This record gives sequence, C-alpha cells and structure tokens, in this order.
Amino acid sequence: MARTILIIGGGCAGTLVAAQLLRQAKEDCTIRLIERSGTPGRGVAYGTNCSEHLLNVPAAKMSAWPDDPEHFLRWAQERAGQLGFPDEVRPGDFLPRQIFGQYLTQVLEDARLAAGPGRRLEVIGGEAIELEDTGEGGKVTLADGRAFNGEWVVLALGNLPGEYPIRRPLPFYHSARYVHQPWAPGALERIGKKEDLLIVGAGLTAVDIVVQCRRAGHTGVIHALSRRGLRPLSHVGGLQPYPAFLSAASLPATVRETVRRVRYEVRRGFELGYDWRAVIDSLRAFTPAIWQGWSDEDRARFMRYVRPYWEPHRHRLAPAVAAIVAEWELAGRLRFHAGRLVSLRESGGAVDAQIYLRGQSDLLALRVAKVINCTGPRTDYSKYQHPLLINLLAAGLIGHDPLALGIDALPSGEVRRHGGAPTGWLFTIGAPLKATLWESTAVPEIRAQAGQLAGRLLAN
Repeated sequence: MARTILIIGGGCAGTLVAAQLLRQAKEDCTIRLIERSGTPGRGVAYGTNCSEHLLNVPAAKMSAWPDDPEHFLRWAQERAGQLGFPDEVRPGDFLPRQIFGQYLTQVLEDARLAAGPGRRLEVIGGEAIELEDTGEGGKVTLADGRAFNGEWVVLALGNLPGEYPIRRPLPFYHSARYVHQPWAPGALERIGKKEDLLIVGAGLTAVDIVVQCRRAGHTGVIHALSRRGLRPLSHVGGLQPYPAFLSAASLPATVRETVRRVRYEVRRGFELGYDWRAVIDSLRAFTPAIWQGWSDEDRARFMRYVRPYWEPHRHRLAPAVAAIVAEWELAGRLRFHAGRLVSLRESGGAVDAQIYLRGQSDLLALRVAKVINCTGPRTDYSKYQHPLLINLLAAGLIGHDPLALGIDALPSGEVRRHGGAPTGWLFTIGAPLKATLWESTAVPEIRAQAGQLAGRLLAN
C-alpha cells in the first residue's frame, strides 16, 4: 500500500523535505505539501519582492542538495542576464533572496518531474488548524474544513513572528502606526519620505527595513533600538579557512570553556593572518554537538550572556548591504541606540516613544511616523496563539523545552509528546529544532536535515 506523508508548511524547510522525498522514494508514495499561500518555496525569507534584499550566504554555498554543493550556483549562472538576474554570477556573490525563492520552487518542480511512477506530490493551498493522532499516524484539518490523513506528518513551521516590543498590552498595538510583522504588506506605508522611523531590533530584519527605506527614497532618520546597541557585522570575501581546532572527542563542556577557547583561537588566528570570521565559521560543524553537551544551566547562561554577541558575529551581512548600513550611519540617517522601550503612544498623527538608554539615567524621547517590530522570531511555541499550536499543546502532542527555544524533539526531528515520549509519526525540521540543535535555521543545516528526515521516513 502506498504511504502518505503530510508536510505542514511550504517554505524552505517544507519544500526541501518534499523534494528529498520525491528524489529518494523507491516505492509508491503520496506527499501532500500544505502551504497557506498555495505556492511552495518562498516562505517569509524568500518571498520578498525587493531585489536589494540579499542572501547572507554566497551563491556557492546555497545548494538545495547536500551531495551537489554547486547546484544553486550553476542554476543561477545558467540564467545570468535574464530578467531579475545579474549579468554575471560568481561563486562568492550574494544574490537577491527572491532569486533563491524561484530556485526552491524550481527544485521542487524538477524533483516532481523526475520522480518515478507512483511518487505523487500534491500542493494543497490552505491553513492547517488541527492535528490529531489517529493511532496510525496523523489527521490534519484545514481552516476550510478539508482533512487529510498521513502515516507521517512533518511540521515545517518556520519562524514565528516576534514578541511585542513592550511585553504588556498596549492600545498602541492596535494602531496603524505599529507594524508587528515587518513582512506584512504595507509595512512602510503612511511614512513620509522626510519623517523619522523607529525600528525595535537591530538585526538582519531591521537591516532589511533600512534597505527598503533606501530604495523608496526615504530621507528621514531611522532609529534602531536594541538592548546593547549591537548590529550585524559584514562578510568579507576570499577568507582563508581556519583549521578545525575541535574534534568530537574534545568538545568544550561548558559555556565558559567554549568562550575561552574561541577567544584564544581568534587571537592566535590573527597572529597567523586569519580573519576572526574564519574562526567562527570553523565551529559550524561542531556547534550542535557542543550545544547538546551543555547542561540546561549552561544553555541558559549562553542565552543571557553570550548570545547577544554571538548572533552578529555568526549571522553576517552581505558586503553590499553592510556598505549601505555604514553609509547611512555615517550620514546620520541611521542611528543605533542601546536601551529599552518604556512607552509607546500615538498622538497627533505620530508616535511618541520613550527609551531608557543603557548606562544613562535620562529618558530619550522620540517622535516618529511609525514603529516597526524587528525583534526577531519568537521561539516559545506555547505562547503563539495559532489554532494549530494551541491544538497541539492541548492534545499533548508537543512539549516544552526548558528554555522555550522550540519544540521538544530528538536530534532526528522526531517530536516528543508532553512528558517526553516520542510520537513515532510526528516530526519537525528547521527553526523548531533550535532547542535541540541550536544551529537549525540556515540553508546548509536545513538541507542536511531534509535529506536525513526523508531517508528516515521512507525507511520506516
């Protein structure tokens, strides 16, 4: 009998799982990919229409297939000069994200066309709101009442919207001058070109908003607020790889030991002519094992003291985007602030914001046209009021991890019920595995997870 696999979510992770299933399947199977928009491959990250939103990884490292690392590079080079593509594509180029969205859609279609007889892909446009254990797998119900059964179900949920900038109910959150999801249509509407803007957060999403404002001809001041005033750092080209300084048998057992070792290697690397970025990159293969070796207390210590500095060093900007940030900051049109919001209030066709600046006793008062929440994705799935997640929690099909970083699951992606027992039929991939693997949101990690998960499901 042909097996049926249901995938909830058609962004990068869900698309790559479906493509791997089609590619690896040796027997009849039906793959149902449930995507709210009806168009797989784009998701939030790659659904942008701004050509200046660039990938944060060079083209040579963005292949969908772990066993063919230059697949994306060749695909883009074959289309160089076409509408929306640069005239030339080199391995170190940081291409527009919308191009990668097109690529993912094409990867899935190519996998569908190349699949053997009996290997079927159905893309279902709709929003999953309920999942129940049938005893032989799962049953997914959509908002329009349609329901589908599968022997296995994959939660490819992607990133959740961020937390509110002030974590208490405020009337201002209902104002048209507040944008909770920066990717929402019309996020930059009702902003005069000379008016000021407040972005809460100073990471990659905040930089995307800066780039959009630049493209729209905005000349007002953009204020970017974060607790420590840090901002993403830039990639540089032509890095010489740093020799691996860890091994599976000699991983640091604590956060303190890890930080000491990395600092030592950065200093040593500098003396030998290596860039610090190469040292950070050399950790990538060991990061999940390091994370899993830490106690919950050490993980909490990392989140509080190290993560704010790790993120801008690990997740870096394309050089062209970093140049825009530097240019605007130098011109005074982009100002980074370290502190926290105290109040937000709409008044007289604008927004009054008050900020406690870090290390100062006086409040900073800003009057801006709009406030955009770029605090980054939340990771506590128990507090996001979506019908599907509410249902999963109520049914005990998913549990909490101690730090609320994702869904409680095994490294293989198999979800654990509330109480810790594996479900046997429910899996997840990508962002929800952050609690288990830490590094679980970039394409190189997701493509590896997709291939391994497809192999496991097909072998069952």
